[in-house]
Amino acid sequence: MTSLNQEIQGKLDIYFKKYRQQYTKCLVRGIEISVDGRPEELVRQIFIHFLINQSELLTEKINIKVESNNHDIEIYKSPKNNNFRPHQNPVMIVEVKREEVNLQNHYSQIQRYLTKAGCDIGILYNYHEIIGISRKNHDFEFNRLNSLQEIQKLILHKINQIDDGLLEFGEAQNGNFQSFSYLINKYGRYTTNTFIFKLKNQPNQVEGYLFSIQNNKVYYKICGQYSKKQLSFDSQDFEKLISIIY
Repeated sequence: MTSLNQEIQGKLDIYFKKYRQQYTKCLVRGIEISVDGRPEELVRQIFIHFLINQSELLTEKINIKVESNNHDIEIYKSPKNNNFRPHQNPVMIVEVKREEVNLQNHYSQIQRYLTKAGCDIGILYNYHEIIGISRKNHDFEFNRLNSLQEIQKLILHKINQIDDGLLEFGEAQNGNFQSFSYLINKYGRYTTNTFIFKLKNQPNQVEGYLFSIQNNKVYYKICGQYSKKQLSFDSQDFEKLISIIY
């Protein structure tokens, strides 16, 4: 069986600098990081190496974030349409630990992270052991996984699910007001996402947020303007949706 040290030597670029300290470059951020006295960092880089270099099916389908929102690794679905990039919850949150750590002692930690992030899949990983966690509402299921390839299957199953938002976005781009209304209710009620859209008989595009709909009348605020006054338009004046961007 391959040891962690063998994996590190074979897959990571470890080098020495001043005072004989060991460094490597993060495979996601590209920044130089000291690995002396940081065994969890080495485990994390081995996990990332798998995602980037060994799981070919995932390279074009996911975005990876490191040390985001206090999580070791977050995995997101890559956008299929650059004009449709609303805020999304991570597909998976991964927490890495040192080799000797008992992963069961960190069940409550990963449960908190998944609940707060609205994420349905979590992984605890210490190189020798992989625990997969699935969340459904307030219930959690823990399963031991045999290999990192099983993680790839979990990710692919999640990201290949039909995205109703993307389907409705295509309809709204073609002028369907009902689809536009659906997207407002799902993505447009707060300041999180910016909607760019076009109204009939108006030459300029509109950038708005904080939407609401009452009796086929759309209320919204213009991005970048701090007036308390809301603008509005009637449903029949909607021409098309252009983009939704986080």
